[in-house]
This record gives sequence, structure tokens and C-alpha cells, in this order.
Amino acid sequence: MANEMRVQWREWSDEAFAEAKAQDKPILLGISAVWCHWCHVMDRGIPGDPIHTGVYSDPQIAAYINEHFIPIRVDNDQRPDINARYNMGGWPTTCFLTPDGEVIYGATYLAPAQMRQLLPRVVEVWRNEREEVLAHLRAHAQAVEPPAAPVGALPDAETVLNAVLTVITRNYDRRNGGLGGGQKFPMSEVWSLLLLQHHRSGEAAWLDMIAQTLIAMGTRGMYDRVAGGWFRYSTTPDWSVPHFEKMLEDHARLLPLYARAAQHCQQAGKTAEAETLLGVVQSALAYLQSTLLRDDAEATYFAGSQDADEHYYMLSRVERAQHTPPFVDWRLYADWNALMVSALLEVSVVLGQPELEMLAQRVWHTLVRLCVQEDGCVVHSLIPSETGFQPARLRGMLGDQAALAKASLDLAQHVPALRAEALQLAERVVRFAVQHLRAPNGGFYDTPADENCQGLLRVRIQPMADNSAFAEALLGLSFLREEPRWREIAQQALAVFAEEYRRYREHAAGYALAVWRAANLPDEIALVADSDEALAAWARAAHTPYAPWRCVHLLHTARDAHIIAARGYPTQRLPVAFRCKGTTCSAPIFEPSTLTTGV
Repeated sequence: MANEMRVQWREWSDEAFAEAKAQDKPILLGISAVWCHWCHVMDRGIPGDPIHTGVYSDPQIAAYINEHFIPIRVDNDQRPDINARYNMGGWPTTCFLTPDGEVIYGATYLAPAQMRQLLPRVVEVWRNEREEVLAHLRAHAQAVEPPAAPVGALPDAETVLNAVLTVITRNYDRRNGGLGGGQKFPMSEVWSLLLLQHHRSGEAAWLDMIAQTLIAMGTRGMYDRVAGGWFRYSTTPDWSVPHFEKMLEDHARLLPLYARAAQHCQQAGKTAEAETLLGVVQSALAYLQSTLLRDDAEATYFAGSQDADEHYYMLSRVERAQHTPPFVDWRLYADWNALMVSALLEVSVVLGQPELEMLAQRVWHTLVRLCVQEDGCVVHSLIPSETGFQPARLRGMLGDQAALAKASLDLAQHVPALRAEALQLAERVVRFAVQHLRAPNGGFYDTPADENCQGLLRVRIQPMADNSAFAEALLGLSFLREEPRWREIAQQALAVFAEEYRRYREHAAGYALAVWRAANLPDEIALVADSDEALAAWARAAHTPYAPWRCVHLLHTARDAHIIAARGYPTQRLPVAFRCKGTTCSAPIFEPSTLTTGV
């Protein structure tokens, strides 16, 4: 009904917290996402279900919340910084805070009956047990403060690699693939680490684990075999029953992984497995371009997600045509689209589809135009409207800076005409992060300490995953720009987690990859030609084989004469290529097919 009581949600803002202080009320923080099924259930309930009738649509519950709390609603995708600090293990997150933003109590989904019991208990604690709660919170805050002084050296790469690989091996589900015996997530960095180990050792067991897992993920219930695309995770160990939302981030990470795994399988004589994996790649690309891609004169980018709808996804293709597809979130997210740029570039080479490279260029240009400020600060998300795009308040996040820097470096190694522009952009984005996000201990905070943080996130955290991703960008920039300082900063950032990584177990796979690259020199390929067309053709050859750590220098005789002269590359016969490791380079290579055999 029109006059029915509803929760009077506020945005996360200084004003909302000031209101909580003025009224001496605790805050009810609800973290949700547009794709989150149980968030919708908590909002509206399940029709006909006597238990899950909807919490925030219940007039009595809403009235109690409005009277005794300051309710604040946050979207996970738009505010990952808030989610990183307050998420209680899933979505929705239901968190009760002091007016200073400290956690009193937190949970995930709560049914109406649970909420009715919990709300008055939180009010009672706030009124009668406040001093004990605040004393506990102060003690906890002191215990989690990161070290202020610079930490030691980069940990031994082989030790880190072996530690993480041992955990993965012990936790591997040999019956179904994947890790553990419960719900299964894609965990793309785990299988990327195993690809590195298979490449280094040649041991078939690593590839068997990769192939079993990826094929299960791509052919069972976690994959939409009607329209294509991966669902977010499987609720069962055999990958048969998914949680039905589809996330752009997952697709960006899985596409190049599947393409490279197919290459490994083909080289190992696993032809059927390779064909299956490549079929999944093509199907997922078709889904992305038909459902999540906007490509017009105003902008080219991918939507962030498609909503979960169990009923719809259980229908056949013919039946789906008679229903409205699940909601697509058309907000532009900088980090996820930057990941897609990198993915499209790599998959384009493996599949031999140059149109994917062209698409990657258009997405990159959109990101640069709409998301990058003059000082290199990256706007996290944009909301499309009839008059263009409205930037969200969050900007300068480490994850966004890392992903866009990496995408720009990848573009500089694939597209000769954009090399200079992309390298300059990557350097600008990196410099902003080093200036505004670097911590005294050498690591990086996830968000700047200024108005972008909105003054309310008092604890500045250093997430290992984002630090690892940014270290990868620093490493690439160091070798492509020939500036050792960037590599030193990357190694210092990774050294911060030299002991902490162990408690992340298999989730430290991305860290292990970054440490290995930080400790080793890349395979460098220098390509010299007097035309962009020739450089582009040779670049495709250079990127075709898998290499766990590679830098490709696209040197045009007119634009890069000073670099060519400084390195002493002969130019009597062009195009020419050189394979280098450190200061040692091969003899001139005059056939691009030589590069496709790998390094």
C-alpha cells in the first residue's frame, strides 16, 4: 500500500553519522548488491514462503528500525571500500555500528523472526552496556594496527610458491575438481598458479587438476549452457547447483585462464579437453557481447553483472524467450572493465580473433575518457543516465588504479599505435597511487586518506590481493619503462605480507604469482619495425605462446629511434626481433613464426 511503512535508508555520508551522534542512536548498516538473491529476499521476501516474508518490507520491523536506529544502505559494487571493512561473510551483510563506525554486532541474512529478536537486544546493549562495548572496540583497534616502519625483504619466491601449492594440493577435490568439499568458487588465480607450475615443471598432474576443474566449471550447473556465461559459484561440491548471478569480474578472470589452459592441453595431446575449453571461451564471449556489452558512439563498456533468477535460468532457450531476462546492472565499473581489456587482448591472440583486440581498444578509450582524472586518479564507477554518465563518489581505489594500469601496459604491448599513450597513462595512474596510497611500511592502502574516503573509514587497510595486483602493474611498468625504482616499490609492497600470506592459504595464489614475478626477470621480446602494421603482426606472434612473465617492446624506427640506438639493435633488415633476459639478447630473428614456439 502507498502509506505502508518502509525503512528510511540513508546514504553512507557524514550527515548520516552526524545524525546518529546527535540522536545517540546506533547505525544499522545494510550491505547489498543488485545481483544478490538473498538481498532481494531480505528486502521483499519470497512469495508464499511463511519464513522468508521480507525483513525491510515488514511495517513493524521498519517502524522499529526508523525509531531506534539510523539505517544506512550501501551497494557492495559501488562501495567496495566499505564492504571490505564491514562485510560479515556474505551478502546481504547486516551490521550494527556505533555512531563512530565501530562494529557492535554483525551477521549476513536474517529472517524476520531473527531480526525481531535482534533489534531490541542491540538497543539494550547500546543503552546499558555501552562502556564495555566501547572498551572492547578500542582494544581491538589497537591490536589490528599495521606496522608503521618499513618491513624486510621480499620473501623467497620458491618458499612462497611451494607453501601455497602444498595447500592447494591437500585441499584439491580429486573427484569433482576444485578445492574443498563444500561450495565451490572459480578461484581463477589458483589455476593460474598451477599453469605456471605446469609450465615450469612439465608435470602432467598440475595440468590434470586444471583441466578437470575448468571443464567441470564450464560444462555443469555453474555454467549457463543455454545463453553462455559462468554463474558466480556452485553451492554443491560437484558444480551442479549454482548461485545464479553472473559477474563481469569472474568472466574477465576466467576467459584468459581457459584460453591458456586450452593451449596447454593441446600441447600435451589432450585434444578433446582443449576443444571443450575453447568452446566454453567462445560461448562466454558470445554471452558477454550479446548481454553485457554496450558499444555505441557514446561509450563502449561491459555491464557489471546480471541478476540471479533461478526460475529463469532453469528454462530452455525457447521458454526464456517468453520471459523478461534478469536485470542487468549497466553501471560502468572501472576495475572490472579494465580486467576485460586485458582479457580481450590475451584471448584475441590465442583465438586468432583481431576483432576482440579492437573491442579492447574501444573499452580502454572509454575508461580513459570517463574514469581517469587529470592527476591519474581513477573514478570507481559511473551511472548511465539520459544526459551521459554520472560519476560515483568513490575514486582513487587501489584496485581500480592497479587494473587500469595493468590494462594500459597490456595495450602498450599489443597495439603499436597506442604504445606511447598507453604507457603514459599507466605511469600517471601508478604515480597517483604511489603518492596517495603508499603506507609507511611500504605497502599500499586501499583508498586515499582524503574526502574520497569521506572521513568515516578510520581504519586504513592494506588488502593483500590489491597490493599483489598493483605490484604486478609496477613490475610491468618497471621493465617497459626501464625504471628499476618501480620494481623496488613492488618488492617492498609484497614484502609487507611475507608472513601474513600463510593464513590466506589457497587465497594467497595471486600473491604467490606476484612474488614469483617480482623475484625473476621477465622474458623480454623487442620488436623493431618501420610500420605499425608490421609491429602488430609480430606482436601477435610474440604473444601467442603462453609465458608466465613476459614484456614485449614494440619499437617503431621513427618514434623510438633513441631507444633502438641506446640498445644497439641493428636495423639494416626490418622487421627484426630479439629475445632478451636481463642484459643478454638473442641473435636477430627475422621470421615471426619463430616467436610462436615460445621462449
